This record gives sequence, structure tokens and C-alpha cells, in this order.
Amino acid sequence: MGRFLELFYRLKIRERILLVVALIVLLYMSLDRVVITPFFKSINETKERLETQKKLLMKYYSFAANKKQYETRLVELEQYYAKLQEKFLSEETEELASAKLQEMINNLATKNGLVVSRSTALKKEVINKKPYLIAMSINFEISDLDSSQKLQNFLYDIEYNNGKLLFIDNLRIKTLGLNVVKGATISSTLTAIASIGKKL
Repeated sequence: MGRFLELFYRLKIRERILLVVALIVLLYMSLDRVVITPFFKSINETKERLETQKKLLMKYYSFAANKKQYETRLVELEQYYAKLQEKFLSEETEELASAKLQEMINNLATKNGLVVSRSTALKKEVINKKPYLIAMSINFEISDLDSSQKLQNFLYDIEYNNGKLLFIDNLRIKTLGLNVVKGATISSTLTAIASIGKKL
């Protein structure tokens, strides 16, 4: 320290002033980096955290004030879902649900005096994982249609008279010769929603 003072006094006045100013600036920068900036940063972070908590608390109070309304809405949604779930196919496995859908199309065709000549299961699409719901489809074909009324009744039973949600798509009718109905072939896709792994 004594040597430093000796060197310091050998410097000219102007150099001493510059050295002192440089030391003060260096000390201020060190202090700013180590103490002042972290202090203000901490204050700002605390302020932001408090503001976020205040907003969450206000939201919580809002939910608490409207608790009865939310509970009523939740009960309504649960009842709606329970009714909707009754419209789904419900089987333990996807294969059983696919077989059930093919059985349903055969039964509806038989009921209306028609015969399914071919049906093929298509790829299933997962709609929801918990509860596990899938959209499953089958392509089917009905040959030798002899009455447009039978076709109309068959389509009506699919859309309206069935206890399950069934959707028919891509209906194509191929006719033979000039006769529009006799001997015609119908092909289409039937889709249903299936709840897998849980019996209703």
C-alpha cells in the first residue's frame, strides 16, 4: 500500500485526478453490477410476481363468487355427456365394436328386405383417449335392389330410428340398363362412435 501511495504522489496532478476518477467509475460499475442491478431486478421480479398472484387471486375470487353457476353448468354437461354416451357403441375391444357395427348394418338391411352382399371395416380414428372413444367406419354394399321404398326405409332407419349415432356417407347407386331401381347396387360408408373398454 505504501508503494502504491509513493507511485501515486509521483504522478502529476492531472494524472492523479484521472486515476481517482477511473477508480471511482470502476468502483461504481462493480457496485452497480454486484449490488444495485440485482437489487432492482429482484424488486421488479417481486413486483411482477405479486401482480401475477393478484390477478390469480382475483380470478379465484371470481370463480368462488360464481361457484354455484359453474357447478350447475358442470352437472348439465355431465348429464348431456351421459345421454350422448348412450348413443355410442360400447364394447370391450375395437374388434368387437367393429363386428357390432357390421351386425347393425346387416340387421337394418334385413329389417327392410335388403341383403348386405359385402362389408369391410375401415381404419379407425381415435377421437379421445380418456375416455377412449373412436370413430369407426365400414364400407358396405347392397346388391339387387328391387324397390326404392326399401332403400328409403333403410336410410331412414340409419339416420333416425336407431338408438345409436350412425352417419352414412358416400352413397352411390349403380343401375343396370334403363331400369333405375331393379337390380341396382348400393355402396356407402357407415360411421359410428365407439366407447372402448367400458360397458355402459
